[in-house]
Amino acid sequence: MGWSDRLRTLVQEPIVPFLIIGAGLFGLQGVLDAMAPKGDREIVVSNDQAVAMVQTFARTWQRPPSQQELERLFDEHVRTEVFVREAMALGLDRNDTIVRRRLRQKMEFVSHGEQPLTPPSDQQLQAHLEAHPERFSSEPRFSFQQVFLDPSRRGERLNRDAEALVVELNQADAAADPSSLGDPLAMASASWQGERRSELLAQFGTTFTDALQQQPQGRWVGPISSAYGMHLVRVSSITPGELPPLDQVREGVLRDWQDVQRQNHKESYYRNLLARYSVRLPQF
Repeated sequence: MGWSDRLRTLVQEPIVPFLIIGAGLFGLQGVLDAMAPKGDREIVVSNDQAVAMVQTFARTWQRPPSQQELERLFDEHVRTEVFVREAMALGLDRNDTIVRRRLRQKMEFVSHGEQPLTPPSDQQLQAHLEAHPERFSSEPRFSFQQVFLDPSRRGERLNRDAEALVVELNQADAAADPSSLGDPLAMASASWQGERRSELLAQFGTTFTDALQQQPQGRWVGPISSAYGMHLVRVSSITPGELPPLDQVREGVLRDWQDVQRQNHKESYYRNLLARYSVRLPQF
């Protein structure tokens, strides 16, 4: 069986990386060494690189490469290496934003593998959960009524009309029907029950939702602005968000803890590198 047939068989095996490294490509190093020029400017295609090329080809085409295709893979790798080295020798990588950003990303990626994360204890996860309740607590829920006032219709009368309606609604108390008052607004109903904060943000916007949380309960107040215009509101209840037990959100807390640890490690890695340099900044 030729080396090409043997390579085709090996690629189909589930332990293909090990078999290729151990047998399929072991004899290629002499060929690769012959392809590479000697001296300080030597280019070497290693067995690991060759394995990666074969695996990428096989994943793409669902078959191993032929000998001619394999030679083209090597040729393209060497061609790229030549151009990259010559470009760097000419300084073409300097002051290139895309190249610099890519190099930074690769260095940050390198830093991730330098210090494997030790699995956290339950005590560490619980402490992380309690330190960041905003990330894991359930959303507050709001129940309220609203009367819409259209600024384009009412113009300068808007504030005067709002004051009169607030008085009328509070005198009528719970017997008032908000849907029969104000101006029509097809996108929002007059009554909302147990709505999550995220739903209100999507419907009315941040200004309205944040203001709603600050209003007294059981009385009509306003006007409060939203993405649509102005509203009179009567908050009947606000159910605050609750911090769930660790067992209910363990996976999310673990992912968040790991993200924080990686970020801290990346920052520490950068600070250690920065200590090797003297930095001068412009004076403004």
